Amino acid sequence: MSNKTWNIEVAGQQHVIEVKSGSFAGGGSLTVDGKVASKWGTSISGLPMPLKFEVQGKKAEIKSKGFMANTPALYLEGKEIK
Repeated sequence: MSNKTWNIEVAGQQHVIEVKSGSFAGGGSLTVDGKVASKWGTSISGLPMPLKFEVQGKKAEIKSKGFMANTPALYLEGKEIK
């Protein structure tokens, strides 16, 4: 899986959400505004899903899209952020 970054605005403030992951079974991390929110080690299933966290009090999560691609998708308050 490749790295993915989202630049979003919540309540008038900019935030950067980033997922970094190694190969298909590699470990990785989730950062919110440069601070590590979650880390994981190697796994046959790739990303541990879903990754739940908050951005300025709003519920957010990273879910996997696609079967073999394991592409991360960001959801804020249940709505996908493109």
